[in-house]
Amino acid sequence: MGDKPNPKRVASGRENRKLAGPLTAAGRAQLREAALRNRPWTFSTGPTSVEGKRRAALNGKTRQTAAVSVREHRRELAAARALIGGLIETRRAIEKIA
Repeated sequence: MGDKPNPKRVASGRENRKLAGPLTAAGRAQLREAALRNRPWTFSTGPTSVEGKRRAALNGKTRQTAAVSVREHRRELAAARALIGGLIETRRAIEKIA
């Protein structure tokens, strides 16, 4: 997949949408009935396999500029702070005993 859509395809899609005209109340009702009849949201469960979940997790990294995302960086910092806090508590406990 390219980063930018083909401008000719975008223009063609816009022209085709203009030819269809605006959505009428009857057309909207028909789409609503079809959606309620087919219930597509019941089939949208997302990936179930480990491989599928791994691929889905990588979807958000396509436009990431840094090696590590902000969320990953914050998680690493929190883990480091928790480790340091644990070490400090351990040292205080040892000093109390000694």
